[in-house]
Amino acid sequence: MRTRAAALVLLVSVGLTEAARCVSTSSPHCYKRSTRPEEDFICEWDKRSPEMNQTHTLHVWDLEKKQFLVRENCGIQAPLSVHLETLGITTRKTDIWVQTRAGNLTCNSSKISVILECMVKYSEPQIIRMKRSAGILNLTLDKPRDDKSAIYEIRWRETGSKWQNATFETKDGTIEDFHMLHLQNQTAYQIQLRRQAKPKSDLCKDSPHALWSDWSQMVDVPSDIRHRPVIRWIEKKQEHGTRDIILSWDAPTVEESVGGVKYSLSFTVSPCDQNKRKKTITSQSYNTSITYSEARIYIIAINKVGHSPWRRIVIPAVKHLNYCDSEMPSKITMARNKTCLEWYKLKDGVTRHQTVHSSDKKLPKDIKNEVEHFVRHYYFLHTLRKKRYQTVAMCPFYSKQKAPSKGPDNVNISNITHKSAVLSWLSIPVVEQQGFLLHYDIWISGHGNTMFHEVTANTSFLINDLHPGTSYTASISGRTEAGNGPNSTMNFETLHEESGLSWQDQTILIVCVIALLCTIICSVAARRLKVLPEVPSPVIDAAEFRCPEEQGQKIEEVHEFILLLHRDLGERREDVTPEQSALLKDFGLVVFEEEDEEERGVTDLSSIKSCCYPNPSYRGQTLQLPEPFHATDGSASRDNDTESTYRNGLFFETRVLEADKTSL
Repeated sequence: MRTRAAALVLLVSVGLTEAARCVSTSSPHCYKRSTRPEEDFICEWDKRSPEMNQTHTLHVWDLEKKQFLVRENCGIQAPLSVHLETLGITTRKTDIWVQTRAGNLTCNSSKISVILECMVKYSEPQIIRMKRSAGILNLTLDKPRDDKSAIYEIRWRETGSKWQNATFETKDGTIEDFHMLHLQNQTAYQIQLRRQAKPKSDLCKDSPHALWSDWSQMVDVPSDIRHRPVIRWIEKKQEHGTRDIILSWDAPTVEESVGGVKYSLSFTVSPCDQNKRKKTITSQSYNTSITYSEARIYIIAINKVGHSPWRRIVIPAVKHLNYCDSEMPSKITMARNKTCLEWYKLKDGVTRHQTVHSSDKKLPKDIKNEVEHFVRHYYFLHTLRKKRYQTVAMCPFYSKQKAPSKGPDNVNISNITHKSAVLSWLSIPVVEQQGFLLHYDIWISGHGNTMFHEVTANTSFLINDLHPGTSYTASISGRTEAGNGPNSTMNFETLHEESGLSWQDQTILIVCVIALLCTIICSVAARRLKVLPEVPSPVIDAAEFRCPEEQGQKIEEVHEFILLLHRDLGERREDVTPEQSALLKDFGLVVFEEEDEEERGVTDLSSIKSCCYPNPSYRGQTLQLPEPFHATDGSASRDNDTESTYRNGLFFETRVLEADKTSL
């Protein structure tokens, strides 16, 4: 009894374990990709168990006929393609489910009741192109497989914000589906779409299982590019008939660059190019090479919703030559499709005419008689090497030349001096030259003669060797190989030679005056500000020298005197003459002469006291006097008597000896 119970428990536990391994799938979805009658159905479901040994059987039960339309073992695969022939009539309501078998156990998914004819699931829509302008986004979508109208659901949002949804329907009979969506201007968005088939019969109107397609991939929608690209170009070098050009430009704004930007470039580097060179790049720079003639480059910026306006730049030709003595290089030979001659008229010597001619069968000598006479033209000769044109020759030319039709304009005389003047003028315009201008001829007439000069390329000339105060006439004309054109004249008169200082002398004088004024101002400022030490002035005692006891007597005013040094007075002396006075100076004597030469008498100084002698600081000099003079009365007790006398403006001191008394 116990053995039977144990066996029963073991059987139940094994069954429960196997049942636990049987996991049903999701409800199946059976549909076809279009509304075409011949379209086969596809049934798919989601597996909910990773067990590899599970098998699945699809059941389609006809509710009206009470029979299976399909009961097909599909093994482990899903989805399953079901041919229409096995289903029979699809307009009746059916139940569909999937049976899953795991070992000896089976489990069924939930049943769905549908009309198979109504079960259509389109593929996800594809955005073919987008066009955005002024806040309106125009979408172009692919049509479903059956080219029928459909119901669409669209959702959009700004980056990081919530979705907004809307639905719209399309029409039959169109190649593509269209939709217009209003968005905020200058704002980037993200969008997605999905679609479903429209009901084809009354049976499908109330069908609860109409299938939407999968959502399309999320698409970034940038703002439209409103401005042309700003292009910069640099010419690096010229060699071998080509120029290296580096182009660069700025990217559009962030809103305009969402989803990426491409740039389309188109080049016209020579009128001989039959096909324009085109290039599409994603970088913001590009290097190319062009010929020496004018080149035109076009560029646009392209994003997902459109492109910017075209930007055109013109790279001018290499500077036009004024003269050209050489013809086409002898090494160049005419070969079909190997050379290209480009020529045009020059309006002002620089600007090319709008009409540009080109030929791959002519040389410069072939076109000289074809162009307009007396008008400057220009040509470029290009050769084709490695599928690129290179410039091998360029030159201005005339078919015929003649003298200029007018003289120089704005003739002017300036910087006139007494012997020179400057003559200036404007060049004759190229259209008036009518040939290659060789030089300007200048005639200076005046003072009975005429001077002639030739000026090659300048528009000014210094006239020298003129005479002061003379009237002159200056005449100037242009010359080509055909002759001189009309003269332009100007009268002027030179300055007189004594008429004022020259500008060089005036400049020197002004500089000296400024320097003197600066010196005076600095000196006054230094004294006022006491920058320099003050120079002491000599102190002169203006006191009157008189003896106290003889103030009432009239003293002869002595202005100049002679101070004698002590000498041997025993020698015999004579009156001092002017020559002797000079000799006395050589011996250290100081001689002063009287201001009043009329008074030349001898003055007795015997009674003058020493206090009456002049101030030692008289006239700013310190005089070292001998011992005071003493008056003598002739009865001195000493053996040697001394007397002082003043004669002829000189002081004399006499010592009288007893043996021999000598008076000076």
